Amino acid sequence: MAGILKFELDRAFKNRRMGGVLLIGLSISLWHLWEYIVPVRDYVNGGGYPLSSFNKWMGGENYSFQGSLYFMWLPMLCALPHNTSFVSDCAWGYGSQVTVRGGWRKYLAAKYLAVFLSGAVVAVLPLAFDFLSTNLFLPAVMPQAGMGLAPIGEESFLGALYFSNPVLYLLFYLGMDGLFYGLFNTLSLAAAVFFRNRFAVQLTPFLVYTFLFSVGTTAMEFSACPGGFLRPSQQFIPAPNWMLGELGALLGAGAVFFLYFKNKEKAFL
Repeated sequence: MAGILKFELDRAFKNRRMGGVLLIGLSISLWHLWEYIVPVRDYVNGGGYPLSSFNKWMGGENYSFQGSLYFMWLPMLCALPHNTSFVSDCAWGYGSQVTVRGGWRKYLAAKYLAVFLSGAVVAVLPLAFDFLSTNLFLPAVMPQAGMGLAPIGEESFLGALYFSNPVLYLLFYLGMDGLFYGLFNTLSLAAAVFFRNRFAVQLTPFLVYTFLFSVGTTAMEFSACPGGFLRPSQQFIPAPNWMLGELGALLGAGAVFFLYFKNKEKAFL
């Protein structure tokens, strides 16, 4: 298992597509930094209440074009490095060789983990970079609920934690983003058991993501929109029932991938 997993992780992370999508994410962060952070870097010297990095970084506000762009297209960026590898393995015979030598369970587990982790890293790394870069220009002032400068309130999801320990709130949200975007990324594996078209497989996470956003905004169920509640600034306030429901559905898609392959193994060899 360890050897197969190491090989899959090398395939997922040591390729030009991974470098390209990380460069895109970091470029969006630098664009946001240049347009919104650098111009106000001297505000702290003006004698007024200082701006805080916690509500000015790209994930801490809801007004910048860069933040909206990033969270809109993030599932597509996550999908580019490694999502079509399963389809390619089946087409080229690599999947057959690995399952014969090491067993299909080890191969599928390694593939699932590699796809999940590649999506999580693509989602979280530019956000962490943006927050740390913002702190080079603005102080990490503790958000104050009564000032009206923060994008969320005490009644929001984990609002009390945000105002009492914003670093812990940030770490929790980055972890949650890594979990959800990693699981969204694995939808390509579930799609691969039904479609052999690489483009359709790669597009599946983005289509599901935008479908949930469209249905949620149309039905006025904003808490169902992952593109809103996965922003640390909470463009849409998360609701635990929707979050857990979507989390369960994403995990269920992974179960479909494993169970379908078990029952239809010969179709892939």
